[in-house]
Amino acid sequence: MKFKLFFLFFFLIYPSFLYSHEDHYNKIKSIEMDVLRNGKKIGYNKYFFTAENNFFIVKNELNFVANIIGLDLLSIDGSSTETYKNGKLVKYKSRTTQNKKKKYNDLFFDEKNKIYKIKGSSFTGTAPSNVVIGNWWNHNILQSNTIISPLSGSLKYQEVYFLSKEIIKIENSFYDTSRFKIVLKKNIGDKKKEEFNVWLDDKSKIILKVSYSKFGDWEYIVKTVEKLN
Repeated sequence: MKFKLFFLFFFLIYPSFLYSHEDHYNKIKSIEMDVLRNGKKIGYNKYFFTAENNFFIVKNELNFVANIIGLDLLSIDGSSTETYKNGKLVKYKSRTTQNKKKKYNDLFFDEKNKIYKIKGSSFTGTAPSNVVIGNWWNHNILQSNTIISPLSGSLKYQEVYFLSKEIIKIENSFYDTSRFKIVLKKNIGDKKKEEFNVWLDDKSKIILKVSYSKFGDWEYIVKTVEKLN
């Protein structure tokens, strides 16, 4: 009940979240985020946006290498393409190399049965139509209780909590943000969980920063937002 009440409160405070992706991103060409571990930049996460007729396409490039005493703790090099039609995700494809292992996720929306069909390196099966791909460009990740791994297609369950209003500084600019916590689990009821802090820009509705702890302190921080002329 607490979780449901939170989402009711969330929609009352942020009704603009109900709009399609185009409403917030049709004037943006790209978003680049720095990937940091323990305060040191180790890579990047770049998103490129294209709107064509009823289609909205997001291409992603992700690359980073985390080292401990000269050894690779985690290395990722990947790319993906999300395709939306009239604001609805209809197709997704990703190819990733993680620590020299190949991962993939091929997804499409079954219009007849109103479900997603997934063929991934960690999961093959179906998912309900309200799930969201777990990429950090998409503020709708704060709405769904189920997300799909962008790398491998596996399903994860989450709870989202509003924490506070905060002013954060990135480079030389200050932003009014809403801070949320995402609690992520492989299965509902699992004790093992991952926790993410997310700072959402109140004005642009762009996720400006994400932080979490796993073998170190990680941050994804927006470096540049390129707008269309």
